[in-house]
Amino acid sequence: MAFPYTSLVSVSFTLAILLAAFVVLKPFLLAVVWAAVIALASWPLHRRIRSALGNRPNLSAACSTSVIALTLVVPMVLLAVFMINDLYAVGTYLVEADDVGKLPPVWLGQMPWVGGFLIRKWELVMAHPHELSRLSQEWLFSQLNQAPQLAQYVLVDFSSRLATLAFALWVLFFFYREGDGLVAKINFMGHKWLQRRWPSYSHSIPGAVRGAVNGLVIVGFCETLVFSALFAAVGIPSAVLLGALAAILALVPLAAPALLALIGVMLAAQGATLIGMYVFFFGTAVVMAADYIVRPWLIRGDTELPFLAVLFGFLGGIATMGIVGLIIGPVILALLLVLLREATLDDTGDLGL
Repeated sequence: MAFPYTSLVSVSFTLAILLAAFVVLKPFLLAVVWAAVIALASWPLHRRIRSALGNRPNLSAACSTSVIALTLVVPMVLLAVFMINDLYAVGTYLVEADDVGKLPPVWLGQMPWVGGFLIRKWELVMAHPHELSRLSQEWLFSQLNQAPQLAQYVLVDFSSRLATLAFALWVLFFFYREGDGLVAKINFMGHKWLQRRWPSYSHSIPGAVRGAVNGLVIVGFCETLVFSALFAAVGIPSAVLLGALAAILALVPLAAPALLALIGVMLAAQGATLIGMYVFFFGTAVVMAADYIVRPWLIRGDTELPFLAVLFGFLGGIATMGIVGLIIGPVILALLLVLLREATLDDTGDLGL
């Protein structure tokens, strides 16, 4: 006769192992998740690279990982170069203002509601020589006690993000190299645990992930190009940097229109009212079309989700999980759709009507 608590002990033992594994792997989970997402989204590309290289697993995995690394790193380096150039220009202007003083620009006082306040602050700080350096020294001395903690936080945060990126690329190499074996093992476990239900779920996940990544990358890249061209056409400095910032802010509801409104107000204060209105309304139309029509359409292209479900999936995912939710949200709703379809089928696979 079987011991009555055998099943309970077995389940508890399994849960204890899973919990311990989660605790040990928790620092690396974000990198592993991103590596898995990238591997799923780029698997067709990796298969073509592997076929072109004669199905050599190590070489093809290294080449595919290098392609992804360049795709991720090159835009970051270009943005960093633009940012350094802009910061250098700002620093040069501030040094000149501290040496000889700078009168406030006329358009600053013409800004609605806050123009007078900004003019007074400018005259206090920027109009008098050496006033800016004096205030900077006072602020630095007042923050001297917190400077080590702030520097440590910035250094640790930057190092952590860099390590996450490097580790994700390293894990991605192994996903590419061992991908076929991993898929076979996952399918075996899925069939063992879910039996007839598994094929429906396993078919939905890759399409949802690829659609979400396509929506994130393609729409983000196109928004950056459109905004950069728009800002450059109307003569706004740092057009590429502002275009990338607007594309990133577009992931947050109403953030990109707020930036466009600020730019439009600044242009109007300089006398270019029509141009400011054009930047705001055209830019807002681009954001609305890209985020609420094009992105859901791209995500829906690889899934069978209704349009509203896709829209709610990526908006709800961003609101609850950040940028990762843009991918996880549609995947969860795709699985929910499969679950609802199962509920409408009888045991023979026909609609239970």
